[in-house]
Amino acid sequence: MGNDAVFRVDGLRKSFGHIEVLGGVSLDLHAGEVTVLMGANGAGKSTLVKIVSGVYERGGGTMSLAGHDFAPEDFAPKTPAEAIRAGVVTVHQNINDGVVADLDVATNLTLDRLSGSGAPTLFNPGRVRR
Repeated sequence: MGNDAVFRVDGLRKSFGHIEVLGGVSLDLHAGEVTVLMGANGAGKSTLVKIVSGVYERGGGTMSLAGHDFAPEDFAPKTPAEAIRAGVVTVHQNINDGVVADLDVATNLTLDRLSGSGAPTLFNPGRVRR
């Protein structure tokens, strides 16, 4: 794992009751790269994504975004809206989960920002792709 990761997960843990579903996951994501989470049903892919996107709280480990700690006491998203404001956007594999088929990827990723309070009045597609 390199030092230039834009998003880093290290030793991430999550349990539901006595069942440990993530047992020390580490992952670096780099700008300009596509990363695929692939594995068998029950491997923890969805749980990892839900922790990163603010749906679940983690049980241990660290996360950092652009060098800033996603620490529970300071920067960790507690809701999906907080994760989006921090710059973490989740694209689900199911087209029915909030993706507009007629829009390109960049526009779909910014829909929450475009529709929230304080959203710009005019949409600049070129700015979205920077």
